[in-house]
Amino acid sequence: MLLTRSRRARRVAACTALALSAGMLLAGTASADTPAPRPAVEKPAPTAQPSKRVLPRPEGTARALGVANAGVAPRSDLDGDGLSDLIYRVGGTVYTSTTSDQGSEFSGFNEFAQDIIPLGDQDKNGSGPEVLTVSKFGTAALYGDASPSYAYQRWSGAGWQIYNKVFSPGDISGDGRADVLARTPSGELWVYVSTGTYGAPFRARQKVGNGWGAYDHLIGLGDSDGDGRGDFLARTPSGLLFYYGSTGSPYAVKARKQVGHGWQEFNQIVGIDDDNGNGIPDLLARGSDGTLWEYFGTGGGNLTARKKVGSDWGGAYQIGGAGNVPAHGKEGLLARDKAGTLYWYNTLGTGGLSPRDQLGEYGEALGATLFEVNSLDRDSISDTLQIFQGGLYNANGYLGAGWGSFNLIVGPGDLNGDGSGDFVARDGSGALWLYRSNRDGTALYSRVKVGSGWNAYSAIAGSGDYTGDGRNDLLARDKSGTLWLYQGTGRASVPFAARKRIGGGWNGYTKLAAPGDITGDGKGDLLAVNSAGRLFRYSGTGEASAPFKPRADIGHGYQTYNTLY
Repeated sequence: MLLTRSRRARRVAACTALALSAGMLLAGTASADTPAPRPAVEKPAPTAQPSKRVLPRPEGTARALGVANAGVAPRSDLDGDGLSDLIYRVGGTVYTSTTSDQGSEFSGFNEFAQDIIPLGDQDKNGSGPEVLTVSKFGTAALYGDASPSYAYQRWSGAGWQIYNKVFSPGDISGDGRADVLARTPSGELWVYVSTGTYGAPFRARQKVGNGWGAYDHLIGLGDSDGDGRGDFLARTPSGLLFYYGSTGSPYAVKARKQVGHGWQEFNQIVGIDDDNGNGIPDLLARGSDGTLWEYFGTGGGNLTARKKVGSDWGGAYQIGGAGNVPAHGKEGLLARDKAGTLYWYNTLGTGGLSPRDQLGEYGEALGATLFEVNSLDRDSISDTLQIFQGGLYNANGYLGAGWGSFNLIVGPGDLNGDGSGDFVARDGSGALWLYRSNRDGTALYSRVKVGSGWNAYSAIAGSGDYTGDGRNDLLARDKSGTLWLYQGTGRASVPFAARKRIGGGWNGYTKLAAPGDITGDGKGDLLAVNSAGRLFRYSGTGEASAPFKPRADIGHGYQTYNTLY
């Protein structure tokens, strides 16, 4: 029986869609003989959001006293008090730390905004800051005169999907406007100097340098050394923190200076501008348990000892201005028990899963051929695919015929750099095929053969980036228990590099599942269940040589499920 499920997509206002990449689309229109779908079952919205988040005001600080300092211009002052506020995303909805009970209208183009970059008052009209967003399809959108609940769209531009991180160090050109830096997966760093003009807000990009792929965080700090130009911080996956000061030219930076170590304990680090009134920018850092810490700047990238300023921030999937590479496309785990009942677990951003929600009726999915893949359409919520009577279906409908020969579908996300969700499918002969979707998840492009011999693997999984380059990867376990990494290339013709061995002994697990990022750092994680039903998390490191940390026990009773997706 055909089972279809819709998603609470939190969609944003529709606008002009970008051109699709070249390639023939497979027919996706259902014929009169196509089975009608059953009533949809709605996937629950994220549950990790407290009723209200307000940026804390440590005693004795400028924020507590309501005193702004003109030395460091705030980039996200939404309420006009001269101090920066936080903008953050839960699922696909944007909130602010001033009025976080309801979503803020910062997103456009009916496209999920994966990253948010506050830029301050670019047009110098005193009516609120400008905010840049980057969508999953690479649309950069500039919003002006931002308030705690709304921002007006001023401009948009395509092609930003070539970057895995976009951030602002503040003003590095000397004109009083915050500029933008962007890094490619190969480690090139480019600068976009701001113009203050809505129709063309950035000058043509200029290259700053190479080798920036060594960092998993790039954090816009602001002017920390008092020269009137913006500076930034960079963190390695091992937790070393480096300071890069301005040279006076937007096209070069000073040699790096180490200003910290042990920073790997934080999953998102955010420049908050001057929060204590001394004219030097400060820093917020979120721990893996959702605790929020503040470091006050003392100059030259140096910081005071940290102070705890909040908790329960794990549910903020992506904080505006945070230095990590943001994850998107799958935010949870689908499970089917032996009776055929489906359950959904949301992620908490702290390495754990929420209590489960039942989807549909008891036993409704018994015998159904289901697969969970990264979002195929314009939102950030994963899609459920079903093979039924040789046809392939998702929540948007019928995707095509001829699927009866396939025994496995895995959807790690975008594999060719156009932002659309993609998936791979293994047929009975062991051949693996790449299928690319259009931006609405309603049709598929012509398939591309990835390779043969994939029936040598007893499990294949993947959701997100395991190597730190922002490209989506694939994991495969062979029948001897060896786990292999297939690193994404971003090219549809050859979507994966040669495999790399991760380690042995993985046949001790009865189930492997890729839930996306459940630790809040933007890196893909892996879940494994042993024969006793214990659930273990392997947190992503962002390093290809050793993509996972040692396992952590995060649950029990998972032997009740026959499948995890």
